[in-house]
Amino acid sequence: MLKNVLIRLKRVFSLTIFIMMLIILMTACKPSEVIYKPGSYINEAEGYYSTLIVKVTVNETRILDIEILSHEEPEILSDIVFSRLPQTMKKKNTHDVDIISGATYTSRALIKAVGRALEEAREVVE
Repeated sequence: MLKNVLIRLKRVFSLTIFIMMLIILMTACKPSEVIYKPGSYINEAEGYYSTLIVKVTVNETRILDIEILSHEEPEILSDIVFSRLPQTMKKKNTHDVDIISGATYTSRALIKAVGRALEEAREVVE
């Protein structure tokens, strides 16, 4: 009799765990929310030496590309900022990333220009 009770408890426990896992999976697999209107958006911000102009391409949910169209920042600053920050922004899907030490103004300009472009893409959706 005790053996039968333990078997039933084991089945109930297994079924409960299965249902909980199913609920977790269904909740985690919800469709992505539309954030942006797909397209390319151009914006600018002031760097230390020049105005930085960027083109940000997005689909409905992700940053697809960040292209620097124009700048006159020194290569020693721009090379590292323009090679690292756009990749980080695309990977994290946000312009809210850390600046690169030693290239603060150029980093801030890129972050601000991309942020403005993304805000423009969001405004179209609303």
